[in-house]
Amino acid sequence: MSRYLPLICLAVAHTLVDTCAQFVEPLWPMISERYSLIGVGSLSVAFIVQSLPSSIAQAVFGYLRDLSHLPWLVWAGPIVGVLGMTLLGFTETKIGLGLLLILGGLGIGAFHPEAVVLAGRLVPEHRTRAISIFMLGGACGLAIGPIVSGAIVRSFGLKGLAWLCIPMVLLVFLLLKIGQWGDRQNESKHLSQSRSFSEMFEGRGKIAMALFLICSLRLVPNMGMNKVLSFVLYQRGYDQLGIGLHQSLFLFSAGAGMFLIALRFRPGWEKRFMIFCPLAGVPFLGILGWNDCPQWLFLVSICLLGLAIWGTSPAMVSYAQQLFPKGAGFASALTMGVSWGMGGLIQAPITAYYSGKETPELACWVFLPCLLLASLGACFLPGVNSQARPAGENQRA
Repeated sequence: MSRYLPLICLAVAHTLVDTCAQFVEPLWPMISERYSLIGVGSLSVAFIVQSLPSSIAQAVFGYLRDLSHLPWLVWAGPIVGVLGMTLLGFTETKIGLGLLLILGGLGIGAFHPEAVVLAGRLVPEHRTRAISIFMLGGACGLAIGPIVSGAIVRSFGLKGLAWLCIPMVLLVFLLLKIGQWGDRQNESKHLSQSRSFSEMFEGRGKIAMALFLICSLRLVPNMGMNKVLSFVLYQRGYDQLGIGLHQSLFLFSAGAGMFLIALRFRPGWEKRFMIFCPLAGVPFLGILGWNDCPQWLFLVSICLLGLAIWGTSPAMVSYAQQLFPKGAGFASALTMGVSWGMGGLIQAPITAYYSGKETPELACWVFLPCLLLASLGACFLPGVNSQARPAGENQRA
């Protein structure tokens, strides 16, 4: 239990971080009107500004993490993220909005590489399960975020999010005290050593690039779906809370998938999940692109799509850590951050274009080839040793 208490605290911190990350999602129609984000270009830039800083931060801090442990990121990242995302209502300009989104994204992104490697190291003999528990915490946050922000903004306006700032910061310090993550990280701090990219990826840079492209394509629907739902539901007359509830249904389903993986996942199945789970999501994505889809089928498809393509994403992170054990931090950032950013870049003009045409649901059909190509590409990835661990890591955490 001594290993699982820090892991649970880490998962709860992930819940808090990803809750903040989703505050803006049910608010896109409102934000586009408030800040006059008219046209494909303006809306695309807003989507990119929201998603890219987090991905860049994950890449940078993932690399730095493999050079030297940065345990302070596990608490400093969430605090910066909270500040950026809860103060959105205190700016009246596009530049101010962009700066706060960037600040929040940098904090959110800085947390993930150090935290996910720590999660895998706490229970190394069941790394995929440990990472699934950690990512389950994030999925819960992703699901809670739209409901919280939708309810608060509907009742108190955008400035109402600021009421969450102080309680969230205090929760970060409470989790740090209980989880004692700094002590856990210091146990293996002396094992850190400077490595080049070539050493981190063991001379297999082409495979790392292929993995990045495959994960990016797989994540296009993940990054675009909440935005598509936001505009689709707004056109159907839903307010911020109604939009948030639908988005949360999608993300709660993702959490259910991660919970199942944590319970039932067998080591060595990572590559299979990367091949077959995108294929499982194809029919449901196709249904969501149907404008006249009955409401009951719409809701069922949201749930099953979240389960298939988001709920199984821990397999990607575990696969990357096992494939590149000497660069576990950057490999985690590659599959849990940078590829999410690239997926966000790909979906941004697609979602903005069809939203501008008042047919946002059609973006789902454009996302379909991305899942098919990701599944095909995963077939050609090498197998991994399910017992592989980051360099220097002992059997017992």
